[in-house]
Amino acid sequence: MNSTKNKYNLTNGPILQRLITLSLPIMATSFMQMAFNLSDMFWLSRLSEGSVAAAGTAGMFLWLSMAFITIGRTGAEIGVSQKIGEGDMDAAKKFAQNAFLIAIVLGTLYGIAMIVLHRPLIGTFGIEEAQVVLEAEQYLVFTALAFPFFFMHHVITGVFNGFGNTRLPFYINSIGLAINIAITPIFIFTLEMGVIGAAVATVVAQVINLSLKLWAMKRYINRPFETFKFFTKPISDYIKQIFRWSTPVAIESGMFTFFAMVITWRVADFGYIALAAQRVGSQVESLSWMMAIGFASAVTAFMGQNYGAKKFARLRQGYKISLAVMAAYGVFVSFVLFFFARPLIGIFLTETESIDIGVTYLRVFALTQVLFCMEGVAAGTFRGKGQTIKPTIVSVTSNVLRVIFAYALAGTALGLDGIWIGIAISVTIRSAWLLVWFKIDARKMPKEDLAEKGA
Repeated sequence: MNSTKNKYNLTNGPILQRLITLSLPIMATSFMQMAFNLSDMFWLSRLSEGSVAAAGTAGMFLWLSMAFITIGRTGAEIGVSQKIGEGDMDAAKKFAQNAFLIAIVLGTLYGIAMIVLHRPLIGTFGIEEAQVVLEAEQYLVFTALAFPFFFMHHVITGVFNGFGNTRLPFYINSIGLAINIAITPIFIFTLEMGVIGAAVATVVAQVINLSLKLWAMKRYINRPFETFKFFTKPISDYIKQIFRWSTPVAIESGMFTFFAMVITWRVADFGYIALAAQRVGSQVESLSWMMAIGFASAVTAFMGQNYGAKKFARLRQGYKISLAVMAAYGVFVSFVLFFFARPLIGIFLTETESIDIGVTYLRVFALTQVLFCMEGVAAGTFRGKGQTIKPTIVSVTSNVLRVIFAYALAGTALGLDGIWIGIAISVTIRSAWLLVWFKIDARKMPKEDLAEKGA
């Protein structure tokens, strides 16, 4: 496995090449996920815009699941990358195994909770249209069956990312997403299952995805570890460390989703047409944020290995290069979202009112994209160093401001547009704050590679 270790060693070699090689598969996976989400909406919109609103409402709880998925995945990414950087493969494997156990438990519990509580959870949105409520409940219940598989395959992705092999998760995720895209219209229309069909297609795809990743951990030639057991005795020290790293990230993700729900409750006051437009707008906007999150995962792995190896000069240089790459991408996305807003929204919505709402949504958020993309680099660097609390403080605080601004401006003559503007202001504050904080924090790091000095 020595040649394999060298192949995925992120502490040596050209930095830009390493970052691109590492990040492209993750970003391509994010693109595939975005393509699936848009495909799902496209087919559901052929049923009705109420179905789009229903899936979007239930989707808030799928989004919330990421807070719990993050615990295992972040622990795997940080633990595996740092320990590989230190040269301790045994500890890296123990972090991976214990993160997998955490995923099994949390995925099962979360799925059960969604099934048992689906009615009151959907009821919190106060949707008046009975058919939309029914479809949202059905979508949530059937999608909940996929949560255990979803949690586990995310942890395996985190293990491969931390190891430096981001290509294999991309290949497997692409297969799962392609299957999902292909079978969704079959379940929805051919089998006449409607919204339930979209959820069932997701379950099938997640089972296939996990099965392939389980095989990869045991048999793939470029797997992280020679041997790996999925079911081992939990080690408390490793589990505690995983939670120390991951809890701030999970809180950040959970609070972000919770505040997004609070805002969605306000959007629901403007009717299901507004909900549908918000759902479509947010998914089209994911052209930016899913890519930024994907690149941030690559940055976490790169920084984790170099931080573990005490290569601080390389860490600094990687940060600067990453900022330049994501700033350029942010400019591109801003241009697309602003000038092509109407044709993009028009693919998924047909009513003039909902299209107009969606166009305004995209154009407002187009103005935030450059800083937002750069923010992901700072967050990924903090996490690679194991400093997960700082991004959480920034995120939670800005999300409180998001609700305050959105509700305040919605009560003015701006109405629904005030919600989008309020969110955009809070996003800009969050991005600028985190970037400045990392700049200040970087001054405390050694300027030279301690590893090269024998430290």
